Amino acid sequence: MELPQYALRPNTNRLVVPWIFKLLGLSAIFYAGIYINVKLLFHAGIPAAINVLIFACLLVLIVIQLIMYNVRFGKYQYLFYTNRVEFQGKKTDIFMFNEFTEVDLKQNLFDKMFNTGSLKLSKEFEIGPISSVTQIKSYFERLVQYYQATQQQYRIGQQQTAAVQQMGGAQMGEARTTAYGTAQMAARPTVQASTLYMQQQPQANGTQP
Repeated sequence: MELPQYALRPNTNRLVVPWIFKLLGLSAIFYAGIYINVKLLFHAGIPAAINVLIFACLLVLIVIQLIMYNVRFGKYQYLFYTNRVEFQGKKTDIFMFNEFTEVDLKQNLFDKMFNTGSLKLSKEFEIGPISSVTQIKSYFERLVQYYQATQQQYRIGQQQTAAVQQMGGAQMGEARTTAYGTAQMAARPTVQASTLYMQQQPQANGTQP
């Protein structure tokens, strides 16, 4: 089993914070809906005890969601191999180094708050949000350069092997041709001697008494 060169986890806090704002926004909308309905139906405000109960329920829901997000995002990781990067999360995604063209470093407002960033490798594959994004970018680029150099050396080795095989085949063909010619030359005296013997046979029979 191939072991990764490096394992990297995204910044969990950076992943969770946008969800906190979404949950707070949904909670505000939920409370506004309750308040408007009570105001229209009963022509009165929400009692203080009910307000406390509503906020307590919303707070519990937000805390539960945050715990779930931390557990889910905590399982995310990027595995760097010699020829690819694998993302392990809700589903596995793979980026092969032979598909690499360029890496784009992206940062938004939340990234600037948490000193994080993302590396966009293609339209479908992105690494992030991660801490120390500049160092990870340099490491990734060196890893790709090493892969490209290895592939180039491999191709050169294949070309040299093919050239040696072609030269060996040509030399074997020349050796076979030379051996065949030598055999032909060696066979000629035998053929000539046999022909001379056959020509002399009738004369020898004609001189016998």
